[in-house]
Amino acid sequence: MKGHGDLRLATAAAATCALLALAVPVEALSLVFAAPLAFFLPGYAIVSAIFVRARLVAPVLLTLSIGTSLSTLALGALVLNYAPGGVDGLGWAILLAAVTAAACRGAAIRRPETDGKWLPSWQAPARSQVAFLAATAVVAVAALVLAFATLPADRAIGYTELWIQPYAAGGKTGVRVGVGSNEQHRTYYRLLVRLKTAGPTVRRFVLQPGESQVLRVASVPTPGGSPTRVSAVLFRPGRSDRPYRRVSGWTPPARTPR
Repeated sequence: MKGHGDLRLATAAAATCALLALAVPVEALSLVFAAPLAFFLPGYAIVSAIFVRARLVAPVLLTLSIGTSLSTLALGALVLNYAPGGVDGLGWAILLAAVTAAACRGAAIRRPETDGKWLPSWQAPARSQVAFLAATAVVAVAALVLAFATLPADRAIGYTELWIQPYAAGGKTGVRVGVGSNEQHRTYYRLLVRLKTAGPTVRRFVLQPGESQVLRVASVPTPGGSPTRVSAVLFRPGRSDRPYRRVSGWTPPARTPR
């Protein structure tokens, strides 16, 4: 890239930003180094390789560089998704630095001998260009803010798990019935467990989102130690006449002591 100082600078900056973004342990500082590599340098290199005979006005060059960099990120995500390492920081650093270096090399080969006069013109841009650049900046900032904003999930639909698991320990058999709440709010439950060899068992409890409750129900030995059928029904407040969840199973056969 002899005689093309801007291309040499872009290639060196891409390599430096990639290394520092991976090496710096402070996340905020790492993002500072990653930003030029993600949002400017690949686009600048690609635009330089395409517009080899045009002297772009600086605001236009900046806008094209940012837009092309964003397009590179979108296409790069598809490439990394099928790469062996997947979508991770190392993959992004290698991909963006490689794209920048390859595009700069292509730009250097295609550029005519102009003694460095390809560099963008710094004449005053037109008002329409300024307005377009300002609108692009506003949209980019808004997109970044929304990407990192935590939005409420008031209308998200939660769910509740109900499961049954047989157990046998110490010569006794029975089942464990578990209830796990992934609802959005504190929820009241009524659990009804029925065994053929015993009366119904009822439990009422409250679970916060993410909490669980496990009920252990022992069965009464049957002649011959045959398995016993168990059913569990879960109800929620306001729906006492209609089961919310239902599971059934069998207790393990009782072992005859030797």
